[in-house]
Amino acid sequence: MDDEDNDAIDVLIVEDHDMVAQALASALTATGGFRINGCMRSRAEAMHAINAQAPAVVVLDLRLADGDDTTSFIPDILASAPDAKVLVVSAWGDDWSVSRAVEAGCHGYLLKEQGLDELVEGIRAVARGEASFAPSVLSRVLKLLRPGTVQAETLTARETEVLRRLADGLTTEQIAADLYVSVNTVRNHVNNIIRKLNVHSRLEAVSYAIRNGLIRVG
Repeated sequence: MDDEDNDAIDVLIVEDHDMVAQALASALTATGGFRINGCMRSRAEAMHAINAQAPAVVVLDLRLADGDDTTSFIPDILASAPDAKVLVVSAWGDDWSVSRAVEAGCHGYLLKEQGLDELVEGIRAVARGEASFAPSVLSRVLKLLRPGTVQAETLTARETEVLRRLADGLTTEQIAADLYVSVNTVRNHVNNIIRKLNVHSRLEAVSYAIRNGLIRVG
């Protein structure tokens, strides 16, 4: 196996519509840098594959043909494969679906109506440890959340600055340029934020921070 194969991002697709799954798998293969671990149609099949292969990214449809709401599946994925990133790709972008997925710990939420190139880049982004979500989804998340009173470990001033920029939808590179620091420095700040807030992802950190009044938007 050559270095390119070693660097490939392992992706498991959980999608019950074969045409959608195959189109995404084909786009990833054509792009290069990805290794498809499989296209699973059910929660049971997906769990078996996750335990066997430990994919880097799980692309998850929220509604499967058997009627299973897969938001409840997200914590199981993260428990079985703690290093995996869960990217929801759904036809549904309503408040209920978005809020449940975010609260369950997804690392991103894209819509099927987006182009394949956007979905491919979204997978690449979550594999890098970044959040990736459709603009309309981010808008819904921010509207859904309300300040609360839960206390978390104190964030530094710089960590709060980074968190505010995450809430604005900036990428790691954009935050680094905005704050005149290195990309690795931003990543370290993000890791500290996630640890201090006791959450699983950047998107969950933003959700927690807004809900509990650590930052304000709008």
